[in-house]
Amino acid sequence: MTRAARRLAPIAALSLALTLAACGDSDDPPPTETSTAASPQGESGEAGGEAEQEESLDKPEQQQVDSATAKAALPTVEDMPGDGWGIDVSTFSTDPPKYDPAGCAAVELDNDEDRAFTKDHRKVKENIRFSRSNGDNLEITAVYIDSYDEPYPLSVFDAAGEQVTSCESYRWQRGNGDTTRHVKPLSTPAVGDRAFAVRLTSDGSPGATDRLYVRSGHNVLTIMGEGDDDGSDGTLLADIAQDILDELKKTP
Repeated sequence: MTRAARRLAPIAALSLALTLAACGDSDDPPPTETSTAASPQGESGEAGGEAEQEESLDKPEQQQVDSATAKAALPTVEDMPGDGWGIDVSTFSTDPPKYDPAGCAAVELDNDEDRAFTKDHRKVKENIRFSRSNGDNLEITAVYIDSYDEPYPLSVFDAAGEQVTSCESYRWQRGNGDTTRHVKPLSTPAVGDRAFAVRLTSDGSPGATDRLYVRSGHNVLTIMGEGDDDGSDGTLLADIAQDILDELKKTP
């Protein structure tokens, strides 16, 4: 079994995928639901500025990486479970989305602070999408790695955690897309320095999209997959993220 197959296999079992029309694919880079999402690793509730001041970023997976290293950490077609997968080469609008209320951009890690930091400090942006036909639907799994020349602000994750309860629904617009999104926090185990997981549904689109965002020092991982209306286990998305971090740990 290839290096990522063990971690990706549970997604096939629960039909996790990404329908880009439903989730409004973000090219800039996610139980009785309770959000442990924006907490530091090893904790399950509180998040604060002190953690950012006190953290020690001395692990390989916390360092800025180059494009070659990021690409090597991404899963490949051979890592995908089951048959019929191929590289998805669809293209999408690169216009920044608009949110109403504007503060709800935080739940997609797309607020003003993220956009400004990304503009000034992002050095690497690598991603991979896999797709296959499933009856009348196109299944897609997407993985993103962004790397910055400074540690990614924990305050962006703090804002996501703070806004998720007040942004149960908001208007999302990009290009010709205009929909109302509905957000539900997902509980997820600690992975990386900080993790934030949400489930998005869009009016007029089938299914629901799970997103897991993981910060590891200078790096941010975004794992996306679609689950059915009953939801999915957030730990599966965390397993994919952990597999990538394990690959980055091997960086010399």
